[in-house]
Amino acid sequence: MKKIEQLFSTLTGLSLTILFIVTFGQVIQRYVFQMPMPWATDVIRIFFVYSVFFGMAVGLFKKSHLNIDVLLQVFPKKARPYFDMISNIVIFIFLSCLLRYSIPFMQANADQYTPYLMFPMSYVYAVIPVTVFCMLIFLIFDTFKIISGLLKHATQA
Repeated sequence: MKKIEQLFSTLTGLSLTILFIVTFGQVIQRYVFQMPMPWATDVIRIFFVYSVFFGMAVGLFKKSHLNIDVLLQVFPKKARPYFDMISNIVIFIFLSCLLRYSIPFMQANADQYTPYLMFPMSYVYAVIPVTVFCMLIFLIFDTFKIISGLLKHATQA
């Protein structure tokens, strides 16, 4: 799982780097040289979508998604695994719905292309089911890890 996390971190960084360079280049071209780069809009759109979904996966892998820390501080430390389980279940349900609807969304856009690069939009949107599927697999493994920790703790008590 660490290799997949590293891959997604690298892809997120690469997407953001390309996004920054092309945006910066477009601003310089437009305002300094008065020559717009129309293709830059397509590249920015593509890599923005990629950076969002790769970054979302990295956030999930590192467990840096939103938590209600107040609840975790109020309840005893023994309750933390149960909150982690509830969090995993809620996120799993959300991601399952996202996966369910992302595939038809991707297929519905198979006949659309970016205006300047003529890049198929289905390739842009393909990042959604791929990253969501990886996140679902991670959640399954993480949930089993939490359950095994709870069972291990219950047998020792």
